[in-house]
Amino acid sequence: MSERSVGLIVLTEIPGMGICAVLRERGYFNFEKMQPESWPGACQVTAHGKLEGGERFYLAIHREVEEELGEKFARIFLTSSPFEVLRLQKKNKEIVIFAIKIDHTFLIAIRLEPGSGTLRFLQKHKVDDIVDVTSFNKTEGIPDRKTVAMFPDEKEAVVKAFALFS
Repeated sequence: MSERSVGLIVLTEIPGMGICAVLRERGYFNFEKMQPESWPGACQVTAHGKLEGGERFYLAIHREVEEELGEKFARIFLTSSPFEVLRLQKKNKEIVIFAIKIDHTFLIAIRLEPGSGTLRFLQKHKVDDIVDVTSFNKTEGIPDRKTVAMFPDEKEAVVKAFALFS
């Protein structure tokens, strides 16, 4: 059976910045695995994770949103209409990434866990500057906060989410 994962990109319009993707910048320690995080400082979609058992993608993303962004934000997510922006089938992996656009005032509902890194806002005109995370050392991570590094499939999903909501 293939590994299945799901992700969500949240977009919002921030006064003075315009439309932005809300990315998660990886922390430096993974408390679930009790070991250093791989590619610390890299950016990811807003929420992501693996499907459990026979779980369906939409139910999995709701669970992941609640686990990673908090119960209050999960209730906001339930009132949104997520769009599938990317579906990839690779060797033994299946990935589905959804996108939503919310009002920036809902960002205050997000609650991150201590080891989950931080939020980072990416403006649409900065998408072309995203660097492939695998060009960096997996242990050392991204040495410069000015650099936005992502996995190519997640970058593709961000590009498609901006196209959908711009």
